[in-house]
Amino acid sequence: MSRLLAALTILALVLLVTWALWQRTHAAEARAELAEQQLAESRQREAQHQVVINALWDNALRQANQRRALAQQQAALARTASDRLAIIEDLHRENETLRAWAAARLPDAVNRLRHRPAITGAAAYYESVRDAKPLHAPSQ
Repeated sequence: MSRLLAALTILALVLLVTWALWQRTHAAEARAELAEQQLAESRQREAQHQVVINALWDNALRQANQRRALAQQQAALARTASDRLAIIEDLHRENETLRAWAAARLPDAVNRLRHRPAITGAAAYYESVRDAKPLHAPSQ
């Protein structure tokens, strides 16, 4: 009987050790699956972040190109303006009639237009039109 009891005890110990090893293996597999899932999620987030980074880089490069083009356009416009100003100054120095015209006083009607207050709103426009001197027909 003691042999039977010893054999049952050994069998129980073997079963207990086997069960413990199975539990340990099962827990390790569960941890490995969780780690793989987290790794896959990390890679997916990294891919999404990379898409955003690439879009931002493309946007930055496009803006830099636009800034460069605008700077070139601004420089060309500045050159054109300075060239035109130089031409006007040359004409002013060369042409006596133009010089006299530029030095002449503006007509009174033009001066009145320049010194007229700004019209703001419909009521002010109505008042300015109502008080204005009437225009005569071309035949008069």
